[in-house]
Amino acid sequence: MRPAVLRLLALLAVVAAPAALPAPASFDAARWRGDVRIIATELPARHPDAFLRLPRATWDSAVRATEARLGGLTRNQALVALMELVALVHDGHTVINPFFDPAVGAHWYGVELYRYADGLFIRRASPANAGLAGLKVLRVGRVTSEEALARVARIIPHENEWWATAWAPAWLGLAEVADGLGIADAPDALSLTVERDGRPEVVRLRPEGRLGPEGHGGGAAIDRSGWADIAGRAPLPLWRQRPGQLYWSSWDPATRTLYVCYRAVLSPDHGPSNADFWREVFRQADSLPLARLVLDLRENTGGNNFFNRAVIRGLVARPALDRPDRLFVITSGRTFSAAMNLAEDLERWTGATFVGEPTGNAPLFFGDHVPVPLPASGLTLNVSSLRWSPYDPRDRRAFLAPTLFTPLTSADDRAGRDPALAAILSAGATAPLTERLRTAAQAGDSVLALRLITEAAASPLRRFRPPEPEVNRLGYDLLGARDVAAALLVFRANTRAFPRSANTWDSLGEALLTAGQHEAGIAAYRQALALDAGFASSRQALTRLGVALPAAH
Repeated sequence: MRPAVLRLLALLAVVAAPAALPAPASFDAARWRGDVRIIATELPARHPDAFLRLPRATWDSAVRATEARLGGLTRNQALVALMELVALVHDGHTVINPFFDPAVGAHWYGVELYRYADGLFIRRASPANAGLAGLKVLRVGRVTSEEALARVARIIPHENEWWATAWAPAWLGLAEVADGLGIADAPDALSLTVERDGRPEVVRLRPEGRLGPEGHGGGAAIDRSGWADIAGRAPLPLWRQRPGQLYWSSWDPATRTLYVCYRAVLSPDHGPSNADFWREVFRQADSLPLARLVLDLRENTGGNNFFNRAVIRGLVARPALDRPDRLFVITSGRTFSAAMNLAEDLERWTGATFVGEPTGNAPLFFGDHVPVPLPASGLTLNVSSLRWSPYDPRDRRAFLAPTLFTPLTSADDRAGRDPALAAILSAGATAPLTERLRTAAQAGDSVLALRLITEAAASPLRRFRPPEPEVNRLGYDLLGARDVAAALLVFRANTRAFPRSANTWDSLGEALLTAGQHEAGIAAYRQALALDAGFASSRQALTRLGVALPAAH
């Protein structure tokens, strides 16, 4: 995938000291309507499947509405209107991107907003605004912080909420975007209502710089080395260290953890190549007394898919490392594009345990954009040219979900804590659920087996991945190993933990038939159909047994 679109690694290059905005660029509504017509025709023509997630009639209606609106808009409002139109396709790579499009001429405010699990905060602030770092934002301009984020999300092309959630604060920090959304007080002024010592306080910001053309091409980071941080004097967690460095590793002898920070699937202009970096990682993995390897993809917005193969080959070649209790992958809403493909490869080919937050891409996504110039506005529309399909064509997940969900709070960042790494170290202190469950089942301890499953199901860490499927797989593993008694115990425990799941009853039915308990097996299949009359495998099993079927709804 092309780095210019994929590397939203930071917020680009600084040009100029604090200053008011220049006069707005000229805006000719009649000419901009020509750009709308180009979008209306070129986007569907070039995109592999522009209407996968959007009805064509909705698109056509939105095009007409956008053309009609332009006459009454300012230049910034028109800019936002075009972004909103493109975002309807719900493809993160098909975008008018204010961070990478010099024609936007985007100016940034001297605060880095960040959406934590407990709200919108100022994570970092420029020297002029240093006293704001760490404060919660209650209102942005004319609206509440939640309304402001919701408005921005409508103009960020996304396949799922996690990509929009990850980037909405950054887009909100651009003067042209905040003004175009009707949030800012003026084109060059944005007020924030912050909470200080439990009381609201209104502060007014002015743009402090402009994104430079070199930043738009190469993704060079803003130099925030002198900015105040929410963490204050607390040491930053590993994942926030070495900003701007694409990849690096760190060995912790106390926990015997090899941590690999992997921010881009690229090779930098300076320093070790991608191939050399991974050769060194695997050399360390082979030579150190390793308890676990942590691969951190939470800030990896993509790059070149051809680098992924060496990572997967290196991991699967080390079976002692390629286990759920030793190999961990951290993801977030910024895990995107080539990094999403890497995450999918890791899910399919390795035993890795995923930790963190859901990815910013769906398994089925589009990429490898082609630029389409919009001559009236000078903007560039990027349109995906390739479909990246999941391994399973039936996979319609909106994201790849972590096994252990560890949302980041402002208190975590303030204290320099990393909940994802903490969960990994905690998980490493005990055997994986399936191993503990296998031990209980083979010992005939049904009480412990049920407790292990119900505790896992109740854990907030399991918000996106309840244990039912992996328990079911364990049951089939035991059945395949001809340990029928242990398999039956696991399947029965799963039906008790998830009594409303047709699949658990269907699996129990199969195990009971294998054990020669035909009447009990038929009863289990009937229970599955009572929950889901169309459940195919239960209907097929009863048909083979010559049992009358209930009507499918």
